[in-house]
Amino acid sequence: MAVLAAIGIGAMEWFKANYVLGIDEQIVKCIPGVDYVIGDLDDRELVRGGVFIVESKGIEPLFDDGTLLVKFLRAFPGDTVKVSENGVFVNGTKVAGAGLPNAEKLGRKPEDFYGEKVLGDDEFWILGTTPESFDSRYWGSVSYEQIKARAYPLI
Repeated sequence: MAVLAAIGIGAMEWFKANYVLGIDEQIVKCIPGVDYVIGDLDDRELVRGGVFIVESKGIEPLFDDGTLLVKFLRAFPGDTVKVSENGVFVNGTKVAGAGLPNAEKLGRKPEDFYGEKVLGDDEFWILGTTPESFDSRYWGSVSYEQIKARAYPLI
């Protein structure tokens, strides 16, 4: 029994060192139809349009620093990102629909978040698929350090 317990504990520790499980308990999903993801901590190869687990930083009070979020990676350093009343555009291509309903939760107007920016070195733009997603359109880019793992939807 002790040997089996040691093997089980070892396997769990190995899993925790290499993977992270994510559960989306929100009613309105940032990635519709996905309730669970597995993140591979050894896979941080950045892929445009890929799903990644990102560590929040400086977006309190909605999320404490260190909260893990699951989003699509939409833009890389050098890309032009535009947020407008018509949606979110990367290099002129629409990547997210119009609407910024979280602006009110932040005590601001949607227009406060409109603008255009060329991403600098170590700036990446992450988005959910719904206007309700709290993402880069509200708090700007994330750094490579914040991108913790490539995520793979399970369900």
